Amino acid sequence: MYEFKLPDIGEGVTEGEIVKWDVAEGDEVKKDQDLVEVMTDKVTVKIPSPVNGKISKILYKEGQVVPVGSTLVQIDTGEETSQQTMAEEHAELKPQTTAAQQIAIETVPAGKVLASPAVRRIARENGIDLAKVKGTGDNGRVTLDDLDAYMRGETKAKAPEKPIEAAKPAEVPPVQRSPGREEILEMHGLRRIIFDKMTKAKQIMPHFTVVEKVDVTGMISIIESAKSSGKKVTITGYIARIVPIVLKQYPYLNAIYDEANRRYLIKKYYNIGIAVDTPDGLNVFVVKDADRKSMYEITAEITDKAERARNNQLKIDEVQDSTFTITNVGTIGGVLSTPIINYPEVAILGVHRVMDENGKKIMYLSLSCDHRLIDGAVATRFIMDLKKIIEDPNSLIYEM
Repeated sequence: MYEFKLPDIGEGVTEGEIVKWDVAEGDEVKKDQDLVEVMTDKVTVKIPSPVNGKISKILYKEGQVVPVGSTLVQIDTGEETSQQTMAEEHAELKPQTTAAQQIAIETVPAGKVLASPAVRRIARENGIDLAKVKGTGDNGRVTLDDLDAYMRGETKAKAPEKPIEAAKPAEVPPVQRSPGREEILEMHGLRRIIFDKMTKAKQIMPHFTVVEKVDVTGMISIIESAKSSGKKVTITGYIARIVPIVLKQYPYLNAIYDEANRRYLIKKYYNIGIAVDTPDGLNVFVVKDADRKSMYEITAEITDKAERARNNQLKIDEVQDSTFTITNVGTIGGVLSTPIINYPEVAILGVHRVMDENGKKIMYLSLSCDHRLIDGAVATRFIMDLKKIIEDPNSLIYEM
């Protein structure tokens, strides 16, 4: 019996949600035939079968979240072959149209405790060995409740004979239901990933935001002039080309937080994440090496990837390795916003609606940062230097 486990896709992915099974128990499958569609916090992938055989048992239902290394399905191959050998014979998975990629089949190393990054961080900060915590989640996964129970038990064991009674935290009252007059909305798919990622960003990173009003009359003039000559430049494409110029002067803003080691990695390349609104929720694709591309090239790339993002056709490498993100809510109509950082990055730029003011075109820019690394003065200088280049397009000749 061959046990197929959820592979380690990399990029810090620790779990995936089962979106759709393409097979049922009792089905005959061939090697490279699609087995299951899985959504991670990076991308949705089609995973094919590494072997020929018959589906004996499916261990997770659609909608369930599965830790990396957990057995997804048991396949009766009709022969006694070690799982390790089978994995070595099929070390790469076939790319699919929804997320073309190749991922290695790996099992969870012996003795490794299954737990989310948040659980590991809390355990590390409290000096707790997770191997000593009994996990009640799927496949023995240690949950926050398990960790909390362990910590309370440990505190009780170490308490003095006559402990000082501490004030009990207020209990959270249950949410009042109104049957027939409400709809229950549970987090699944991309919305669950957004839920988890935004929660983590706000819990771990202390945010602050600086805002500046910018005269974009010259920028709009350049964009309209390009359009009249048959070339396309958008506001997002224009700013995405300028941002790397300024980031080179402020390297801390082009960094990634390494949570496992409690440190930052300052990137020497400039991969600009672009937030896009899709039918399923917010998605972020990446324009890599934006400092080496023209505004025309960046605009064309953004247009193409935004369309494919709305149709769930982005490849995994197109949503990975961003170093700084831009979110343009102005295309919808926002005057001002305070965007949440695209974790594990440390800064995000909000671009807003262009408005008329005293014969000029103006726009507000907002920059949200991780205050642990970036001081308010640094963020303010960055946004002021960005403003300077936007308001004086001729300066681009000297900057690029």
